[in-house]
Amino acid sequence: MTTTHREKDIGRFDQWSKTYEDSWMQRALFDKAHQAALALAAGIIHQPASVLDVGCGTGRLLRRARIYWPEAQLIGVDPANGMIETAKRLTPNATFFTGMAEALPLQDASVDLALSTISFHHWQNQQAGIREIARVLRPGGYFLLVDMSFPDWLVGVLHLKRVHSLTRLQALFNQAGLQVQTQQKAAWRGWLATVGKK
Repeated sequence: MTTTHREKDIGRFDQWSKTYEDSWMQRALFDKAHQAALALAAGIIHQPASVLDVGCGTGRLLRRARIYWPEAQLIGVDPANGMIETAKRLTPNATFFTGMAEALPLQDASVDLALSTISFHHWQNQQAGIREIARVLRPGGYFLLVDMSFPDWLVGVLHLKRVHSLTRLQALFNQAGLQVQTQQKAAWRGWLATVGKK
């Protein structure tokens, strides 16, 4: 049986889960993306009853979200079992599920705020993933995505299949029934925050 690209990707994250929290990338990259996403979200939605992190890794973003919204129900979804096991241990006040963005194990209209930081380029079917997030958002709920974004010409030159331009991200959100509220640079050059409202 041939191992798919997705299976290999998940396998790498399973292995990385043992040292993920101690990685230099946390402080240098991910923490900055988390800070930018949470600050932007806090300016948009004041008291969400529930916060979902898609591609939650070890739950680091959700632990920071608890500072902003101490009463919110925190939910994390990640395809790597190792990440989920570590997240459960480090973030006992949250609920975690092993799953894909394209098939979220949540009920319709059950989430006020969905976040995803620096995982979107790993999603196998990004359009299906955004549709799933729209499905689980309550009316008036928000999806805040932070990931790499480059101009169309650069995406074409580099043959990047899962990295999109600002306008392509707008189209993906709109096709899923989310109205783009804002798009702005986040933390690093080449990273874009896109906020959509259901």
